[in-house]
Amino acid sequence: MLNFRNLFRHKWNRVLIFNISRKGLAALEADFNFADKKIRLRNDFEFLAPAGEAFSMGDALIDLEKITQATSRNTSLIFLFEKPFLKSTLSVFSIIREKPLELIDEEELENVILNLAWRLYDRERPIVSRVLGVSEFDLVLTSSKIKDPRIDGRKILNPIGFAGRRLGFTFENTYSQKDFWEKLMKIPRRFKGEANFLVEDNLVFDKVFSLLDEQGILVEIGPEETRVGQLGNFLKNSESFNWGEENITKLIAKSFSVPLEAARELKERYQAGNLSGHSLHYLEKILLNELKILIDGVSLAIKNFTVEDTKGWNLYLSGSLVGFPRLLECFRSHPWSRTILKRRPVIGPYQKERIFDKINVAVEGLENLTCSDSLALTVAMAELFLPESPYQELNKILKRRIKWLK
Repeated sequence: MLNFRNLFRHKWNRVLIFNISRKGLAALEADFNFADKKIRLRNDFEFLAPAGEAFSMGDALIDLEKITQATSRNTSLIFLFEKPFLKSTLSVFSIIREKPLELIDEEELENVILNLAWRLYDRERPIVSRVLGVSEFDLVLTSSKIKDPRIDGRKILNPIGFAGRRLGFTFENTYSQKDFWEKLMKIPRRFKGEANFLVEDNLVFDKVFSLLDEQGILVEIGPEETRVGQLGNFLKNSESFNWGEENITKLIAKSFSVPLEAARELKERYQAGNLSGHSLHYLEKILLNELKILIDGVSLAIKNFTVEDTKGWNLYLSGSLVGFPRLLECFRSHPWSRTILKRRPVIGPYQKERIFDKINVAVEGLENLTCSDSLALTVAMAELFLPESPYQELNKILKRRIKWLK
């Protein structure tokens, strides 16, 4: 559960959640009742980049302005990002103490945290700058959090009063392009409500799915891209490749020699079961070959995951193509290699409702959330109801000292 939740004074609180990705911007407006664990969805918006083009930082700022200009100033804002808008890292870093038999006091703890934060920042900066495609001088550390302190490999809540040779922590760092971040920060300053930046979407997926003890592989099929990730470990094990719903539209347009709009209409008729005869037979034949390309891409992505054991993993599908004819059948009949999955996976759609069922939150209108980033927005909503971090005191120390790095 995010800290700013405690600042809400009213029973129902208006919240606007944004998910900004390479394909566009999706937004969700909802009312949250944290006391009774209820959500009422009100509106959703979506601005997609033109086909074949990437959604830019400039596009994001323009569309954010359009939405927020018509939003009540008492609304709280939540921002979720995909690379290259933000990049989050999860790193375990430790130090060897000079006097391992002495008990750790607050002064030593502060110095160790600053030392590790500085060394980690110095190590990550050139790597992240290449990932985001900016120079090191244009990179800004937007947030840093600390968790899971360990002394000689033993996990503890707070190191103060303990002795040991090796002291380490897990750091969650998030970076962005400096100019984009400075312009973005002007938007929440106009609002009276709280603002929270939920870092890179992969890290938020990891937090939510790990705490919900979700296991398996998630396949998100978007308009032009498919992302495959390990539930609870997206930051380390997730890959994307260029195959999306538009591939089917373009294939139909090419095969039937019709414009894209006519191809989309033909695809919708096929999904609704309104095709028959030669057209249906021919369309299914070419689509099965195209769906095989998708499944081969998923297999290759899973093969690249760095995991020791995939036994017992299920495979979940998400996105606008989940109900597409023959899709589930093709996934289930695919001869999954034992070098990829040690047994045939149980395959089915990922139901967003299961997230809220696990945290006992009632959501009104979830079935109407149909934008392409609906799962990311769902995860962002669920994140607000998760337990607060038990490392608040450590993060207060980090927040005081991290100013040296900004």
